[in-house]
Amino acid sequence: MTYIVKNTHTISDELLEELKLVSVSTASHTLVEMGYRNAYMQGIMPLSFPEGQESAVGRAVTLRFVPLREDLVKQQYDTLPESPHRVALESITQNDILVIDTGSHMETGVIGDIFTRRLRYLGGQAIIVDGCIRDLQRVKAVNFPVLARGVHGGAIPRSLMSVGFNEPIRCGGVSVVPGDIILVDRDGAVAIPPQCVEDIVKIARAHDELEERWIKMKLDEGASLHTHYPPNAEARIEFENWKKENGYA
Repeated sequence: MTYIVKNTHTISDELLEELKLVSVSTASHTLVEMGYRNAYMQGIMPLSFPEGQESAVGRAVTLRFVPLREDLVKQQYDTLPESPHRVALESITQNDILVIDTGSHMETGVIGDIFTRRLRYLGGQAIIVDGCIRDLQRVKAVNFPVLARGVHGGAIPRSLMSVGFNEPIRCGGVSVVPGDIILVDRDGAVAIPPQCVEDIVKIARAHDELEERWIKMKLDEGASLHTHYPPNAEARIEFENWKKENGYA
C-alpha cells in the first residue's frame, strides 16, 4: 500500500509577508517550544543572498535526485522535457521555494545560474539544495537567495538523475512536504508546517518585543543573565509592569 503524505493547510500571501519579519533562529526556537524539534536544515547555508535582503519566505516545491544509473538516465534524457528537475523548475509560481534532495551528494552541482534565473523570473523566492550548486559567481550575479552545502563544478549528468517531483523529501535532515512554508535568512533555512505559521508570527512578535525592547535594556542597566535571559518568574512580572507603564499591555 502507498501512503501519500501531504499538507492540508494553506496560508495567505499576506501571512507569508508577516513571516518575513521573523528570523530563522526565532522560528526554529519557537517550533521547538511548540513540539517540532526537527525543522532547521542542518549544514545548509546561504551561498548567494542579495545585499539588503533580510529573508525569503515561500511554499515548498520539492525535487529529488538519486545516484545516476546509466541505462535509466539515457532513457530520461531521450525524453528531456519530462525530466523531473525541468518539470519542477517550470512548475514554479509566485512565492514558491524550490527545495532539492540529493541525499547530501557532494560530487555534482545541480543548480547553476541558468536555472536560477528561470526560477527568479517565474516568481520563486529561493532555492535550497541538500548538496552542491555550480557556477557560484554567476549565481551570485543573479542576485537571488540560494542555499546549499557547497559547490562542485560537475553538472547533473556526472553522477545524479532526477526521479521525483513534489513528493516528501529530506533536506538537511528535515522532512519537507510540498506546501510546507520555508523561511530562509543568513542563518540558514527552516521548514514550517503551514498550520503553525500564524502562531509563530504571534509568538515571534512577543519574543522580539521582549528581547529587543526590554531584555537588552535591562542588560544595559546591569541585569544578570541568570535572572533576565531567559526571564525568571520575578523578571516576567517586572516585564508585565513595564509593558503597562509604557502602553504595551
